Amino acid sequence: MAYDTLRIAALGAAALARLGLGAPDRRWQVEVSFETAQGGGTSGSGHAIPLASLGVSNGGLFWFFGRNNPEMLLKVLNGCAANQHFWVFSSAATNVDFTITVKDTQTGRIRTYRNSDRVPAAPLQDTRALLCP
Repeated sequence: MAYDTLRIAALGAAALARLGLGAPDRRWQVEVSFETAQGGGTSGSGHAIPLASLGVSNGGLFWFFGRNNPEMLLKVLNGCAANQHFWVFSSAATNVDFTITVKDTQTGRIRTYRNSDRVPAAPLQDTRALLCP
């Protein structure tokens, strides 16, 4: 499956379509995939919408079914001074099965989050997502 990847840290050319978000260290790779049995069933990759043009460098949006209908806001924050961890926050306005994968491109560490199909997505507020170096 090909991913449209929201990058809070574009690594440069790669096989996946990646969108940079302007974070100074270009550290984070975020991928979202979805699947649902609803409406006859469908699956695919979340399509990233960077918000850097609006001055937002720590996050972005993803859409699943149409570019004028964003499904998810996601951001990665540096909480190292507070608790020695990077934080992942997300709010999704959907009830489809989805998987969020956040990768620290400097350490290779990965954190994955999942929502089940037909379950309204709960807000994600992980303040211990990935350990700071």
